[in-house]
Amino acid sequence: MTSVRIHNFSAGPAALAPQVRARVAEALSLKTDGEPSVAEISHRGKRFLAIAEELESRLKALMGIDEEHALLLLHGGANLQFAQLPLNLAQGRRPAYLISGHWGQKALAEAQRVSKPAMVGSSEENGFIDLPEMGHLPAECAYLHFTGNETINGLQFSQPPSVAVPLAADLSSEFLSRPYPYADLGFAYAGAQKNLGIAGLTVVMIRRDLLDRIPADLPRFLDYRTWVNSDSMYNTPATLAWFVALETVRWIDENGGLVGMAERNQAKAETLYSAIDDSGFYSNSVSEAARSMMNVPFWTADEALVAGFVAEAEDAGLQGLKGHRALGGLRASLYNALDLEAVRALVDFMQDFERRYG
Repeated sequence: MTSVRIHNFSAGPAALAPQVRARVAEALSLKTDGEPSVAEISHRGKRFLAIAEELESRLKALMGIDEEHALLLLHGGANLQFAQLPLNLAQGRRPAYLISGHWGQKALAEAQRVSKPAMVGSSEENGFIDLPEMGHLPAECAYLHFTGNETINGLQFSQPPSVAVPLAADLSSEFLSRPYPYADLGFAYAGAQKNLGIAGLTVVMIRRDLLDRIPADLPRFLDYRTWVNSDSMYNTPATLAWFVALETVRWIDENGGLVGMAERNQAKAETLYSAIDDSGFYSNSVSEAARSMMNVPFWTADEALVAGFVAEAEDAGLQGLKGHRALGGLRASLYNALDLEAVRALVDFMQDFERRYG
């Protein structure tokens, strides 16, 4: 019986590069002398501190940021940042939100619990098939929040909006996928489980001058200054996730850095979008200029065929293609670790499925 190669199109937690998986497996392997693995050592010891220092240094180099920005390695994912950001930076000021999809809506809803945000643009009326036009920012604007890439709706900003207030970006699903002007942002956050490793780690970048805005009475765990002053070790960090992140940024550096990732990701996205556009059976309704390079939602001509598509794709080794429950249809996530061979295998399957059911 011939084995089928598995290709992982999951939206997250997502695929790890094979080289990273191999390095992690070796680091966790049982040693004959009983030496503890990387997941069993003190986060205060020399062995882990070397990991932490290299991870921070490599991340800053990839992002092109210096001491003007603090880089934090936190817990909680984007959902925590939806509330922690306005708690820290929107007291006495009014934040603004630009909504291009599901996750922007969630960020705004959390901000409404702890501040008085202004929604300055939304493309909800057209079904989130294009990026929103931005209206006027409120007076004394704390920041403008936007979601760089919407994983569910499949929209992506090619560049950050140009405004005269601090930009706050949810970059979870496009972090380290291409060259990006990180230094132009006042604040950004990204979960690691898309392009930086495994779940449990959230990267937060904050411009240091914004720390002066934080109110004095926040709980310490929610105060960004606590994490700046403790080198992100106010409590025990997610040590294994930090190690996997380090191996991942090493892999990125070994494969051309962010320029190499962009070339890799662009080739995958062009291959899949071309297959969809050239077909009369599949469709993607997102405006071409706003299409995501990371997450590609698409639909069959008959929604009743989706379940069969997903089941047959699984049998063919193509996993994680079911669309998000909020939108339905199908979705392929093309994060850094996924290779072009996987996308070509998906396109071959799509064409065969169309011949049989179209």
